[in-house]
Formats: sequence, C-alpha cells, structure tokens
Amino acid sequence: MNQMYMSLSAIMTWLVLSATPLLAGNAQHGEVLYQRYCTGCHGADGRGGGKGFMPHVGALTRKGYIDLIDDASLAMVIAEGGEAMGKSGFMPSWKATLSKDDIADVIAYIRTLPLSDGPQ
Repeated sequence: MNQMYMSLSAIMTWLVLSATPLLAGNAQHGEVLYQRYCTGCHGADGRGGGKGFMPHVGALTRKGYIDLIDDASLAMVIAEGGEAMGKSGFMPSWKATLSKDDIADVIAYIRTLPLSDGPQ
C-alpha cells in the first residue's frame, strides 16, 4: 500500500511539474545550492565521482544525457528522488529541503555546466 501511495504521489508531482512550466531559475543562486547539496555525489563540476558517495555517480554533463532531459523531469528527480523516475534509489528526495524556486535555480545552474563528449 505504501509503495502504491509513493508511486501515485510521484506521478501527481510529475503531472503538476510538467503542466506548470518552470520559471527561468537563478543560476547564480542555483550554484550555491548545488555546491551545498549536490557536490558530494555529482562532483563540483557535475562530472560525477563526488568524494562523499559510493557507488560512483555518473556525470550530469555527458552529452546525450542531461541535454535530453527536460526541466520538469529534472525537477521531479530532485523533488521526489531518483527512484521516482526509475533512477537510482540512492538519489534522495530534496522536496523537504529545497523549494520549487530553489529546484528551478539548481536546474538553471546545471544547464550552465559545459557538456562533455567523453565517458565519465
């Protein structure tokens, strides 16, 4: 029952987020939030391999990955955690820590990171 509730909650969140276009976030504020909450796993430059987490987390900056994920989907993963989008359950939910505006700011910052061709 609890699993079904979590799935319904994740679906509802995704519907709300995808139906509501994210306002352009503030990348400067997003960088501060990213450095505080995300670098432990995703690395300071988004290339993964943060020192505080195992298993190794792949690069956010890989071409053909992050550039193909829309902002609503990224917001859902950040808000609900990786498992909500079929990603790693090690990615926690940040909805109790970050507001919708904070999440939009983090996404705006992630979008400023240079994309990389190489495997990471």
